[in-house]
Amino acid sequence: MKKKNSGVPEIVIPKGYEIDEILDMDEDDFGDEQPILTEEVKIRFE
Repeated sequence: MKKKNSGVPEIVIPKGYEIDEILDMDEDDFGDEQPILTEEVKIRFE
């Protein structure tokens, strides 16, 4: 059986990169669609 991970997911941004280079933040691609799930994540910069 898999152990349930109850922690907050973490996104790591490597040194020398900006957040908008790593994550796609352009919402125009989706039109009128809404996300299935929205959750809190931690963002860590190296």
